[in-house]
Amino acid sequence: MTTGVESLPKQTKAGSRANHGRVIWAIARKDLAEITTNSQFIVMSLLPVLIFLVYRLMVSGISTSSILDIAVYDLGNSQLVNAMQESATIELHIVTSEEALQAQIDEGEMTGIQIPANFDADVTAGDMPALNVWLNPADGLASETAEWQRFIEAEILKLGQQTLPAQIEWTEVESDDLSVGTGLNSYLLIVVITMVFFLTGANLVALLITEEKEKKMGVVLINSPANPYHVVLGKSLAGIIGIAATLSIVILLNGGLTGNWPLALLYMTVTLPITLGISILTGSLVQSSKQCNSWLGVGMILILIPAWFSNLLKLPEPFETIFSFVPTHFLVQGLSDALNNSEVAEANSGNLAVWLSVMVVVVGLTAWRLWQNPRSIIEPA
Repeated sequence: MTTGVESLPKQTKAGSRANHGRVIWAIARKDLAEITTNSQFIVMSLLPVLIFLVYRLMVSGISTSSILDIAVYDLGNSQLVNAMQESATIELHIVTSEEALQAQIDEGEMTGIQIPANFDADVTAGDMPALNVWLNPADGLASETAEWQRFIEAEILKLGQQTLPAQIEWTEVESDDLSVGTGLNSYLLIVVITMVFFLTGANLVALLITEEKEKKMGVVLINSPANPYHVVLGKSLAGIIGIAATLSIVILLNGGLTGNWPLALLYMTVTLPITLGISILTGSLVQSSKQCNSWLGVGMILILIPAWFSNLLKLPEPFETIFSFVPTHFLVQGLSDALNNSEVAEANSGNLAVWLSVMVVVVGLTAWRLWQNPRSIIEPA
């Protein structure tokens, strides 16, 4: 890796604050040039984006089946059933009892409709009969469900009334299935966001530190205007820019953030110093890029995968309890709540408090390590 020391400003280490800023920016600029030209760093930065695109294409391919399953309990041979049977986007499941209708809604995860006896005659007479509908837009078919709602209203209006001649009660069926619309999209986004921070970002800064240590650039840095703290700040700045760029691409491809996006941004803001702290601490402890890849790669996977699975699945004990103590569990839970709900849940204050505590601990350990041995950043032990 090129050192870029020749680009550092030629001022003394006791210079002004402006001189410190120029030294830090010179180091960051050199590292940014390395990130954008080194194939390893390019692949590392773009891997989360590629994973996001591949999964989105797979999900969109699965959900392009626009067939909506509808369970129908018709007590009076309504014309609505005939109209729905003629639609190419609807598959009807005729049931013969209210119990069977509820079973299809609960177990089959489909939309249901109960049409009372004499419904058509009551509509024609203007008696405003009741029509009960259960909405269950599973498998990402929320738009198809909304289209079907308009279809039902249009078929009833064909009777020639100026206003809708029926009292339709729409009941939305709650579901915890992550394959439903926003749930699946937000889960994928959470996985990729955490990958950007803890796999791409953490490795990026740590590798920038260890590669220079491998090339024994400490002596050169000692004779330049930079000190170890300039190196840390410069590489951190380069890492921040790299992480922000990758996150921006992912969020743009996602079409923005959903739910309570300010809270989601707050979680990401708190995560940034945690990522930098882990990467700087690792860079100061290991002596080679190979060690960095091994230790940091395995370590980050071990703290991420339990958090991903605990949010996706209901795990059996004792795994549910064990995984709930993994620090990233609180980040994933907090992001999930923020992205799926417009209002802040009461439990989210606890998640945020724990995650802030993690930030204080990681930043504190990193600061203590640099205070004890600042030269560990620029030369091997």
